[in-house]
Formats: sequence, structure tokens, C-alpha cells
Amino acid sequence: MTSNLTALVENVITCPICLKHFDQPRMLPCSHTFCFQCIQQMVTDNHGVLECPKRDGTKIEGNNIGDLPLNETVRGLLQLFENPNSSVPLCDRCGTNEAEHWCDSDCKHCFCTKCWDTIHEVGQYQHHKKLSVKDKPLEVPRCGEHNDEDQTLKYWCELCSKEMCGNCQQFKHKDHKFVLVTEYVKSLGEKTENGLQGVQSCVNYRSDRVDKMLSEIEEESKDNQSKVTTAITSIRQVIDEQERILLESVRKTEKDERKIVEDYKRSLQGEQQNLIEQILKFVVVCHDKNPKKILDAKKPFEDYIKATDTKLLELKPLTRTKKELPGLDALKNMETEIRKIKLEALKYDNEKLRQLITNTTDKSTLNLSSSELKDWDMEIVAKELEINRSLTKLRLFTNQISDTGAQHLADALRTNTTLTDLELHGNLIGTGGLEHLADALRTNKTLNILTMHGNRIKDQEAGFIADKLKTNEKIEPQIRKINEIPYTNPQLTQLITSNINSASIDFRSKNLNDQDMKIVANELLQVNKTLTRLDLYTNQIGDSGAQYLSEALKTNKSLTLLQLQTNQIGDSGAQYLADALKVNKTLTQLILYTNKIGDSGAQYLGEALKTNQALTFLRLDQNQIGDTGAKHLADALTLNKNLTQLYLGANQITDHGAQLFAEVLKINKTLTQLYLGANQIADNGAQLFAEVFKLNK
Repeated sequence: MTSNLTALVENVITCPICLKHFDQPRMLPCSHTFCFQCIQQMVTDNHGVLECPKRDGTKIEGNNIGDLPLNETVRGLLQLFENPNSSVPLCDRCGTNEAEHWCDSDCKHCFCTKCWDTIHEVGQYQHHKKLSVKDKPLEVPRCGEHNDEDQTLKYWCELCSKEMCGNCQQFKHKDHKFVLVTEYVKSLGEKTENGLQGVQSCVNYRSDRVDKMLSEIEEESKDNQSKVTTAITSIRQVIDEQERILLESVRKTEKDERKIVEDYKRSLQGEQQNLIEQILKFVVVCHDKNPKKILDAKKPFEDYIKATDTKLLELKPLTRTKKELPGLDALKNMETEIRKIKLEALKYDNEKLRQLITNTTDKSTLNLSSSELKDWDMEIVAKELEINRSLTKLRLFTNQISDTGAQHLADALRTNTTLTDLELHGNLIGTGGLEHLADALRTNKTLNILTMHGNRIKDQEAGFIADKLKTNEKIEPQIRKINEIPYTNPQLTQLITSNINSASIDFRSKNLNDQDMKIVANELLQVNKTLTRLDLYTNQIGDSGAQYLSEALKTNKSLTLLQLQTNQIGDSGAQYLADALKVNKTLTQLILYTNKIGDSGAQYLGEALKTNQALTFLRLDQNQIGDTGAKHLADALTLNKNLTQLYLGANQITDHGAQLFAEVLKINKTLTQLYLGANQIADNGAQLFAEVFKLNK
């Protein structure tokens, strides 16, 4: 068991509570598994109720935990892990009990006693031959086509994707690329292991993300509750204090005004009493009807009236200004505003960014570099990734994007199927942000280029993340070298920019290498939608450069002529180009003369020609193709109905190869020109063609 697989299994069989191997692993209704002893302790600590520590809302009464089922899968894995050298297999039916019997009849499986009795107690199964599991025959796979011979399936044919024996390898699969079955199984195991590790990484990432989200929800709730309590308490304190002040003011005003009125009233009451006394005197005088008394009383009455008028003049009638509280009306508005307060999602917008996106005429490339963009802006960019199905290149370098912004982009990448180039170098992204992107790129196989140098990610941390991303062969090495500044060719980039809308581009004799082809593929072939002819001959392009071009050709829908003659492309490069030809539907002319393509390369191209329906012109002259390669190409011509011109001059083809082509030309009526000059074909080979020409007209 490899270290990676060991770590993978350890993750599954370790209890997340005690961090030890499971002891009686019990499964909750939510499928989370814990040791039974850990479950009991959680019930004790939580007042008799079990709440799933993964915080998914699952609750179980403590008196019901005994009914929780054993996780048989985990227990079986635990037994295998702790007893790796055990010679006793598990029952093929239940997968948990040790097998005791082998059915040597139709079943061909191992069974425990319980499962054997269940299956073999009725019908025809009763007569099956039962052996001890120790007597199980050794399984030696043999070739189905050579049962009468001692031919085990030793090899794996990479071209046909099937097992084969030595006999098949020498004859039926002659010249096919093959490896030992043991080697293939080993690589298959590694691939599966990487896939499982990727799934585990994805599950762990998303589980951690959910846990973090739950913590954020709780913290946000506590924070908002505190804000509500603080704000409302503050308002309540202000209202209570102001109520006290206002009531005191109203009461004091009432008291002061009342005193003034009461004092005034008392003064009036004194004059009223004096008036009554004078009226009494006047009535008495008048009642006597004595003129002298009236005359004597004249002056006292006049003095009283005069004095009283003077007093009343001084004692002016009281006036007052009505008091009110106009500010109280504002409380109604405040009440309305308070009632408007509710919990809402944060709203953010960047109109400048939206306008920049809208005004971009080339919808395949969006350049937002050096725009002072932050995490919130990435929500807007992510939305563009969701709706723009033409975008292939997104430039976001030299901004202020951190982990949260990377998360928004990662969420969009999970469904985006067009973006091939994402440039995020020179930002503030850390390990968390890289984990967000890596999780999305585990399933996103469209993105070819990811630049992230100049962020806050250490090489070691990037390496750990890359280890979990082996299922993405394009991005995994880029993450592993995340801080390396990528290769650039400013002159080539400028040439591409100057010809970005040209239909024909000539890059011959520019001393271009494989890394330059990466630039050509990503910045030209995946961007220029009008390019029909590309000349790349007489450069230093090898197999890696051909691979970059091949990836671009798989999606390019405009190029019809590609000239790659006089370079250094070998069999592997031919294989990459052949893979592209299997899906490309527009390329009609491919020129590859004066390279290093041999029989294997011809084989790959031949397989592509069997299904390609676009290519009409193929030049392979001045390579290293012999009769074996000629056979593969000739075989392809039995199926291909589109190729009209095939150049194979100056190779290593002999009369035998010529004979193969002569035979196929008897049935192929599409090929009009076949060039085989400067090979090793003698008169006999030439005579074969002379005879064919009489038939093929």
C-alpha cells in the first residue's frame, strides 16, 4: 500500500473525535460515523442528547444511541488495514465476514457460512461444488483466442486498449505499442488512487468549507444580535432619558405658569373684596336717602375708584404663549425608520467595472488587470463567467484579490466550460484561495493556463495541494511550480497582437521553440476566430510544441492550413497532432515534411485518418517512415474518403510498402496524388503501381 493510499485509508478509519482508529464505528442518520464510546461521552456532556458534532442539525435522544447501526464498510476497511497480510479473504457477498467456502461452480465466489447457506439452500444452487476457501484455484487469466495453448495475458495493447498474450502481440497486434499488464495495472492503480484521493480532497475541502460557513453564520448572528441589542438599547436609553427631561420640563412649566396665574388671581381677589365693601357702603348711603350723606361720601368713592383704576392699570390682564412639542412628530418618522430595519444581504456594486465589462468588444478576452479590484468585485466577474460563453481568457493580475475573491471565481469555474486562460498573478491570494481553485479544477478540464506567481502561497503548501490534483494533468504541474515566473516572448506576443484579426499569419524562420508554441496556441489559435493559414515552418518546434498546438486545434474552428515543415517533431508530436485530427473538423492541409516522424508517428496519424473527415492534403515526405508506417497509413486509406494528396517521398519505404499502397489504391477512389519518390522502391514496386493505374481511374 502506497503512502498516499495509506493516508487516504487513515482518513476514513480514524474517528474525528478521539483521532484514533474506530472502535465500534456507529453511523448516525446523517451518515457521519464515530466510535460508540465517543458517542456515549457526547451524550453525557450534552445533557442526554446527541448532537452530531459536524453540526448538520442531527439530534438523537441519549436512550436511543444503542440502536445506531454499525458502519460495516468502515469496519471492513479497518480489518483490512489492520491485517494487511491476512490470507483469509472476506465474503464476496456481505463484504464483512471472513470467507470460509469457495463455490467452484457457476458462482466462482468466496462466501462465509451464513451467506453460503442463504444462497445455496434452494434450487439449482444446492448442487454447486463447495470447496474450502483455502482450496480456491489460482486465477490465471488466459487468452480467449488461444485456449489450447499456454498463453497467459501478459501484455496490454495501448492502441487497442485490451489485454493480449505473447502470440497475439507478435501477430495480431504487431507493431502496436504495448506494456506489460503488470505495469499497466500498476499505472491504473495509481490513476485510481489519485482519483480517490482527489475525491477525498474534494469532500474534505467542502466539509471544511461548510464547517467554516457554519462558524461564520454563528459569528455573524452573534455580531448582528449584539448590534441590534446595542443600537436598540442605546435608542431606548435616549428615549427614556429624553422622556424624563421632557416630562420634568412640562411639569415645571405648568408649575411656574400656574404660580403666576394664581398670584394674579389672588391680587384680583383682593380688589374684588374691596369692591364689595365699597358697594355695601354705597348701598347704605343710597338707602338713607339723605343728601348730605351722599355728598359726604362723594369724595371717598371718587378716591377709591381712582386708586382702584390705578391698581388695575398696573395689574394688566395676563397673556401666555401656548407650549407644544413639535419634535414629537419626528418620532413617528423615527418609528417608521426603525420598523424598516431588517436583516439583509450585503449589497455591493461597481458600476465602473460593469461598464468596463460591457464595453469590451472582444468577448473572448476580458482584461481587468491593474484595476484595483477587490474580493467583492469578483462576484461581478464570476457572474460574467457564468453568462459569457465566449470568454476564453481572463486577465486579473495585479489587483487586490484575496481568498474570498478566489472562492467566487472557483465557484464560477465549476460550471464554466469555455475559459482556458486565467491570470491571477500579483494578487493577495493565500493557501485558502488556492484550495478553492484546486477544488473547482479537479473537475474543470477546460482551463489550460493558471498563473498565480506573486501571491501569498508558499511552495510547500502549493505542493501539498498539487498532490491532491493529479487528476488534472494540465493544472497540477502549474500549481506545483506556482511561484515560477512563466516563459514570455514579448516580440512574439507583439506580433500576435498586431495580427490578432488576420486570416493568414507567417511565423516562418523566427527561431520559435516549444515554449513559444504555448504562446501561439493560447494567445493566437484560441483567440483569433478568422485565422485560416498559419506558417510555422523552419523553426525549432519539437514534440512539446506540437502538444500545445494540438490542444488548441481541438477547439479551433477556423484554421484550414498549418505548415510545420522543417522542424523537430517526432513520433510523440505526431501522436499529439493525430489526437487533434480526431476531433478537428476544419483543418484541410497539414504539412509535416522534414521532421523526425517514424513508423509509430505514422501509426498514430493513420488511426486519426480513419475517422477524420476534413483533411485532404498531408505531407510527410523527408521523415523516417518505413514499411511499418506505410502499412498503417495504407490501412487508414481503406476507410478514409477525404484525403486527396499524400506525400511520402524521401522516407524509408521499400517495395513492400509500395505494394501495400498499390493494393489499397485498388479500392480507394478518393486519393488522386500519392508521392513516393526518393524512397527505396525498385522497379518491382513501380510495376505494381503501373498495374493499379490501369484499374484506378
